[in-house]
Amino acid sequence: MTEKKLVMSYRRGWTTWAMTGAGILFAFCLVATTAADSGSPKAPATAQVSGVPSAADVEFYRKNIEPLFLRSRGGTTPGYAACVMCHTWQTRVRFSLETPATDAGWTAEQSRRNFDVVTKLVNTANPESSRLLLKPLGGVGHTGGAYWKSREDPEYLTVLKWIRSLPADRYVAAAEPALDFEFFRSCVQKVFMTPREGHIPCSNCHGGGGLAGFAPVPQSGSEWNDQEAKRAFQTFSRVILPGNPDQSRFLLKMLHPDAGGSYTHNGPRRFQSRDDPEYRMLAAWIRGERKGSSCS
Repeated sequence: MTEKKLVMSYRRGWTTWAMTGAGILFAFCLVATTAADSGSPKAPATAQVSGVPSAADVEFYRKNIEPLFLRSRGGTTPGYAACVMCHTWQTRVRFSLETPATDAGWTAEQSRRNFDVVTKLVNTANPESSRLLLKPLGGVGHTGGAYWKSREDPEYLTVLKWIRSLPADRYVAAAEPALDFEFFRSCVQKVFMTPREGHIPCSNCHGGGGLAGFAPVPQSGSEWNDQEAKRAFQTFSRVILPGNPDQSRFLLKMLHPDAGGSYTHNGPRRFQSRDDPEYRMLAAWIRGERKGSSCS
């Protein structure tokens, strides 16, 4: 397929990607011609209205940061797809961009809404800790892989400079609640091994290594020892967002799409709605409300 046809199919296939999942999604490759200037452009220095970003900040983001999300990463191999290939159609993920209005990118109004989303992924009090930087570096679990080999990458430096240019106290995420390990071991892990009727246990697919291996089968066959449980807890933390069950990948994958769940999950949907008692239990734990060994 020629580059011209690929670009045209990008818009025509958008609804198809959203409804058929990652397999067909990655059959398309976005060809983007609007890469950011790698020369670390000068960030704006403008007055701010409390709580409201300046027009200059949004415009700088629109011209220098947003084009990075359209940039082709070289092919359809995982880790090399443009950001928009996943972060437009997936349901309720934190980095959820508007669908570009044209092959060239977003309208000004769309960019303004994207700005609100992206600034929730930065930490202006400690820019280097921003998820917007750590994800493409591979520093935290990222299904899309690592785009930057080091912190010397020109794109990394451009994004870092932009974050540093924002008001230091403006874009700082609220503290996340501490998740109770005892409840995880006593109640959450039981979900992995206890399938619904007609389903298979989560551990059948999620018992291996890597990001997806959050549900290892206990070596004893029935109960996890301390080391196994702690290792599973650490891995599992990558698929949840403490304090926010609605954007926690673990729950989104098991929730039916009609109820707001993720479009893609190779396994069955454990929950048909958020009213499911087990869903409510897990959501309460993610919010920091459940502790101890009682699951009732």
